[in-house]
Amino acid sequence: MLSLTNDERRVILFLVFVALLGLGVNFIVKQFTPTKSLAYFSDRLGKINLNTADKKLLMSISGIGEKFAQRIIELRENQGNFSSIEELKNIKGITGVKFDKIKDYLIVDNEG
Repeated sequence: MLSLTNDERRVILFLVFVALLGLGVNFIVKQFTPTKSLAYFSDRLGKINLNTADKKLLMSISGIGEKFAQRIIELRENQGNFSSIEELKNIKGITGVKFDKIKDYLIVDNEG
């Protein structure tokens, strides 16, 4: 084994301590710092807000394609915010089956 002086051992222990402290701080910061989620995503419920979601976010839901997402945005822009998810039924091309498929991924939150 290596023959180290007391000062060398202290320096090595200090460096190991600093490295472990840095790793611990890094871990804590990553665990307890809120991640920057999409501004349109409701962390509270894990659902996408119909009143703020953009086209790309709407299209991330299985069953919502580009045209349907655009229709949702147009309805929101023309008639104002949604007051309930059921208002999606007013959009051309939505069937009861399609509505049932996507409704669990959506929320209407007027607070933004």
